[in-house]
Amino acid sequence: MMTGTEFPGAEGGSVRKPKCWDGSMRFGIFWPGTRTKLPSARIAELNPDPLNLENHLSLARACEDVSLDLVLLGDGYAPSSEEGTRIGFQDPGLHALVLAAPIILATRHLGVISTLHTTFFHPAHIARFAANMDWMSGGRWGWNIVNGYRDYEASLFGFETLPDSAALYDAAAEAIAVMESLWDASSRTAYAGRHYRSNGKMKGPYPPERPVFVCAAASDRGRKFTATYCDYLFASPTELSALPDIKRDVVRHACEAGRQAPEILVVVDLHIRDQQGEAKLMFDDLMASMETNEAGRKWSGQIGRLRNEQKNPFKFPAFVGTPEEVAEQIIAAHKQWGLNGVLFRPLICSAGEVRRLAPVMQILERAGVRKNPKARNYSW
Repeated sequence: MMTGTEFPGAEGGSVRKPKCWDGSMRFGIFWPGTRTKLPSARIAELNPDPLNLENHLSLARACEDVSLDLVLLGDGYAPSSEEGTRIGFQDPGLHALVLAAPIILATRHLGVISTLHTTFFHPAHIARFAANMDWMSGGRWGWNIVNGYRDYEASLFGFETLPDSAALYDAAAEAIAVMESLWDASSRTAYAGRHYRSNGKMKGPYPPERPVFVCAAASDRGRKFTATYCDYLFASPTELSALPDIKRDVVRHACEAGRQAPEILVVVDLHIRDQQGEAKLMFDDLMASMETNEAGRKWSGQIGRLRNEQKNPFKFPAFVGTPEEVAEQIIAAHKQWGLNGVLFRPLICSAGEVRRLAPVMQILERAGVRKNPKARNYSW
């Protein structure tokens, strides 16, 4: 039986969220940090206000009530276009680290992963943020490692252009080395690398083990970095049939690094309705509502670059139908393509919509492809 260590940061002492990869499926939500993750005014109108904190807390409780494992909070620093801002696409939105705190305090077992950019924060900042979030959450906080790829965002921090991708991954590896040194309470840090320098001792608290690391990587260089340092790869193929090749790449790189391969979380669109055919009609209608103006064009270029996918940058796998149909689709993907981790991206991301997943999770547990989090001590 898995056991956790006592976590002193929570009232009364609670069990730290353990890391234990037992082979059963993991499920999470790609958090709605802004009103819509797609450039569509219609979709935006159907979503809750992202600047109303209670909407976030209600969603967090719903995620935990339907026994999801984790949520991932994406983040950025600049709007991509005036048109996008007008409809609530990517702007406004709360900082992923700030928003994580109330979500953690509103839940007991949910993993909460925040995006922090290595290019915009010195590793000492991230190390201290992470140590405090780890203390607050009892091991439930994780870091989504993002280097940054948008020049208009980087210009806020004084960059004219960003370094190439390989240099950014090299810098991220240095950042991790600095952070792990700063988390060692028994010694002082003396690090002088190509990208970062750090000397001295960071004050506690210190995480008793390294927090969960996540990275979205589509390039071979990015997958090598993820396989070397991370617990999860955040993948976004256009088709689930690409998953076996992604897994082979990650396993190869992990073997070269001498460590266990990270689990893969695949971003999947989601829409559930009770009547047969209803979800598909609504889903297709909403997907067809995406803007073709500046907001849509800029997002197409951004997401295509991020995913290394220029041909079909808008296309993601989708689970759409009744709860029974969605469960059957997940089971089929698990058996055929080895799908073992899902990060749902509901077009409408409210507490009510997420609660539609409850019967889906129950079916998956009865089918034996998923173990209820409680039965595995709410492990990552």
